[in-house]
Amino acid sequence: MANTLSNFIREVWASDVQTLAMKKLVARSICNFQFQAADGDTFHKPYNGDLSVGTYTRNATSSAVATTDIATTDEYLLVNQAKYASFYVDRLDQKQMYVSLEGKMKNRAAYLLMSTIDTAVLAEYANAGLQVDYLDVDGTKADGQPIVLTTSNVLDVLEQMKSKLEVNGAYNDGDFFLVVDPNKYYTILEKYMASNGYKVQDSSVVSGYQGKILDVEIYRSNNLSTSTISTTSTTHWVGGKKGAITLVVQQEPRVEVLDLPKNTDGTTRLGTEYILWTLYGIKTFAEGARELVDILIAA
Repeated sequence: MANTLSNFIREVWASDVQTLAMKKLVARSICNFQFQAADGDTFHKPYNGDLSVGTYTRNATSSAVATTDIATTDEYLLVNQAKYASFYVDRLDQKQMYVSLEGKMKNRAAYLLMSTIDTAVLAEYANAGLQVDYLDVDGTKADGQPIVLTTSNVLDVLEQMKSKLEVNGAYNDGDFFLVVDPNKYYTILEKYMASNGYKVQDSSVVSGYQGKILDVEIYRSNNLSTSTISTTSTTHWVGGKKGAITLVVQQEPRVEVLDLPKNTDGTTRLGTEYILWTLYGIKTFAEGARELVDILIAA
């Protein structure tokens, strides 16, 4: 028989969890972020085909102006990613502990939930319409191979990213971004920024933001995807125009508490179960793919 514990459920720590979400979640800084109320599980984003340019013939006896037929397509994403983190504290342990375990574990659970969302967002590199590889920054290298990054070519990587974006129609409105891994940030990017007069954020960074290079906002995250390309371990940096990836959240990370939960055999546990959960969906729509770049970096 299923438990009926609705009378024992309460929300706690809501403001703390939300503050932690804003500080830690890179996804909110780079995505087209939407909050969708509980009125369905589908987020629609229809788009239409482009117009065509014609040549006008003066005094033409047939139709001088031909209109373009407008074709529309309904793209959508499903808000179907439900994630949770849960832990239990026995009353006796709670009584005898000299520190509050609940607060520590709450922060850890919230971090894990937000790290999961970040990982899913950054995995959208696979749907990027553009790519920067070693051939782009060094014309003597093979196509499709990861870049061996140095302080000498890191600027070339950013310039190639911006060039490909603009050629593809994504104009820079001061909203270009790049997410890099901690290893390459600390060993190469931070060193480059510090030695060339760029402002480097202090240790209290918000949402992983590290500063700007060439008008590109740099973010640091350890949730970037990796793969193996021709036996070389490769990290997929994600760059492009903010909003290229869409993140729809139907339920913000939420904390609930179940006092004296039941065991599977119906007996009562003398303690408290804490559950943090969230509900969201992620997608790179067709127009977003044109503004998203997968940058191959040799690990």
